[in-house]
Amino acid sequence: MAADLPPSQTIVIDGFITGEGGLKMSKSLGNTVNPLDIIKDYGADALRYFLAHELSPFEDSPFTAEKFKESFNANLANGLGNLVSRVMKMASVNLEVPIKIPDVVSVGVNPIIPREYTEALDAYNIQRACGVIWQLIADADKIIQETQPFKLIKTDKVAGDKIIADLCLRVYTIGYLLNPIMPETAKIIQNLVSENKMPEQPLFLRK
Repeated sequence: MAADLPPSQTIVIDGFITGEGGLKMSKSLGNTVNPLDIIKDYGADALRYFLAHELSPFEDSPFTAEKFKESFNANLANGLGNLVSRVMKMASVNLEVPIKIPDVVSVGVNPIIPREYTEALDAYNIQRACGVIWQLIADADKIIQETQPFKLIKTDKVAGDKIIADLCLRVYTIGYLLNPIMPETAKIIQNLVSENKMPEQPLFLRK
């Protein structure tokens, strides 16, 4: 009002983060968690992931060290990190050059980017947007399991290369979608695909 601007048309109110026993975190109860300690042990992107993927954007949500560690290992170390390592190892060994990244990916209008993702962000539902990304991770894992390109390439290199290239594009897209959620990890993933390299060490070491 002081700047003579129109009032907000949408107000987003998030829930509280609760501790053990479902109690709201507060200094008086002594059940708070120092985020800097988590960042020191797991990294900033891991904490950003948990807040975005595991906590409801509108309702109260629990946080415990055990829940954080379980989610980190399942969805980052064994999920995202393992997928990137597997795909980029196959790519760096078998593809002679990096895949061509379509220009439309860089400007965010690639048709393989799910509509559900942008709809979720438009609705301020970051948790649902994360769910879309992790479904893409599961889909890519399923493709590897069903087609086994690391074996197929020994008998049919053309077909194997095609599957690996498709997986690279899927990984790049996952990295692109992670930009607003895990910016450091997103940059690493996109660079690995663009340079056709496997990570020197896992993106997320299991704890």
